[in-house]
Amino acid sequence: MTANGSNDTVTLEIIRASEVTPREVKWLWYPYIPFGKITLLQGDPGDGKNRRKI
Repeated sequence: MTANGSNDTVTLEIIRASEVTPREVKWLWYPYIPFGKITLLQGDPGDGKNRRKI
């Protein structure tokens, strides 16, 4: 049983790194933000990570 109470099963596929075909990365903002990938913005508070209207 899973955390949400269902009896669904999930099959995971394991592949070797040597079997992965490299692909070109497209950049939204080179070399900081790749397009379509997970990106984490971090830094000290007050360093401009978000824009608030006061």
